[in-house]
Amino acid sequence: MSAGRDLKILTYKISIFMLSILFFISFPLHAQEKEKLLVLEVYPQWYSENDFTIQGNIGTEKELEHNNWFESYLSPSMTYALDHNWALHGGLGVHYKYYDDSDNRWEVRPFVGVSHYYPWTEKWKTSSYFRVEERYFKYLGDEASSNNTRMRFRLRSDYIFNPLSLANTWHRFTMSIEGLKSEESDLSIQEPDLYAYETRVTLGMERSLEKQEKIRFELSLISRNRPSESSASSVQIIYFKLKYYPLWGLPVRNKLFQRNIEE
Repeated sequence: MSAGRDLKILTYKISIFMLSILFFISFPLHAQEKEKLLVLEVYPQWYSENDFTIQGNIGTEKELEHNNWFESYLSPSMTYALDHNWALHGGLGVHYKYYDDSDNRWEVRPFVGVSHYYPWTEKWKTSSYFRVEERYFKYLGDEASSNNTRMRFRLRSDYIFNPLSLANTWHRFTMSIEGLKSEESDLSIQEPDLYAYETRVTLGMERSLEKQEKIRFELSLISRNRPSESSASSVQIIYFKLKYYPLWGLPVRNKLFQRNIEE
């Protein structure tokens, strides 16, 4: 009983800590822009019996505050489990962004990454994920193109209420913090949404569906800082996301099934 009580206290403290960060970054002192985004995603996953998965993040993202743009994207990727803790990741994202007052933009984003997963208990899991991606931009109507290298590091903690096999129940609570760093020397002040630094704090709740599928509701607060030479210092974003996970293959035999590490 003592161990269970201690775990509940620890989980509560982590939740309070993450909520405090969420509250803190939601009121940046020097933010000159604020945005609200709505994101809808489908994240199909196929699990082999040889400890690799093929997945594809398909989604749309809409800016709500000013209604200035809309983005759609597809990001197929593959993950391979090196052992019970480590895994390698790689994929290619293709994004198309519609602007109301400027030329539309293509973006191609190849990436590679490595992740580590550790189950502290049967219900409480943590993971980390480091990724490097190259972003290639092309604006329609303009012969010029650009590219930028970005690094990302994410820490995530999950608490499982019920097994995924138990359909139509609240399944998991997630908390994560992610930092992103772009090569500042590559950034152009004229680029509307390239930032030197970015911090994301996310809280999520998952609900199990039939056949071990699930949906996740997420709320993120994002703080973005532009290059130092830019006159606009930062932008703050509230991010509402609904994500659906269809499932195929042999997940129970795959080391990656419970890790909850997506691209």
